[in-house]
Amino acid sequence: MVGSVPRAARAEIDRGRKESDVPRERRAPATGGEAAADDAATPARILDAAEALFADRGFHAVSVREITTAAAVNGAAIFYHFGRKEDLLAAVLERRAAPLAAERRRRLDALLDGPGEALTLEALIEAYLAPGLTIGFGSSEARTRFGRLRGRITADSGDARVQEILRRHYREPGRRFLDGVACLLPDLTPPDLQWRYHVMIGTLIHMLSKPGRVQAVAGDSPEDTYDPDDMATAQRVLVPLLAAVFRAPPTLTDAADTPRRPRRNDKNDPQP
Repeated sequence: MVGSVPRAARAEIDRGRKESDVPRERRAPATGGEAAADDAATPARILDAAEALFADRGFHAVSVREITTAAAVNGAAIFYHFGRKEDLLAAVLERRAAPLAAERRRRLDALLDGPGEALTLEALIEAYLAPGLTIGFGSSEARTRFGRLRGRITADSGDARVQEILRRHYREPGRRFLDGVACLLPDLTPPDLQWRYHVMIGTLIHMLSKPGRVQAVAGDSPEDTYDPDDMATAQRVLVPLLAAVFRAPPTLTDAADTPRRPRRNDKNDPQP
């Protein structure tokens, strides 16, 4: 027997539901315009429901029937709009990852291809973090859902198509970011840079997927803890902290043995 939809996922989906979300058999007959609008809204309802359920329990633990029930659509709607369940997961990821990666690339390109004096470590970190904290979500619930889903996918998805989506959207911005940091911190070897990048990504994913974790552990009163939904403050706090991580002395090799890369901001740097 298929299990019921988890209460947390159900609540997240219900927040955005309207009259048009009620199953067809319980609605008054729709006019042509209403039917067209309802059909156009169906894919978004399916994506929202799937994202909430996948984030809450993981891809393999969720059935197609649970998704259609949560989205209030008929059993064939997922196949009609997306195909297999694997195709639906790919669409869920694509919806969030594509605009996030595009904005991240835009910001990084503006820094790395622009005037040399604009390129600082803090500016690079902010260009990378800001899209993940702010854009393409519409609500703190949606941001948290995608953060949880991203963490699950990173940990346990072996699906080749999903991994290709992640590589396509995250690899190039990651490379651009690391190239920029390498110019600014030439004494760090590639392994050192990669470890520090790993710390930054882990911090971002954990903060987005577990926004209330620190409050639960600390047990302090609300007035003595930070607001996990305040992304502007999160960015203001994280940028200098992560900059300090990247600026820490080399740990994997002796700095004297590391070939020095040219600094982008050096006075003798031929780049503009």
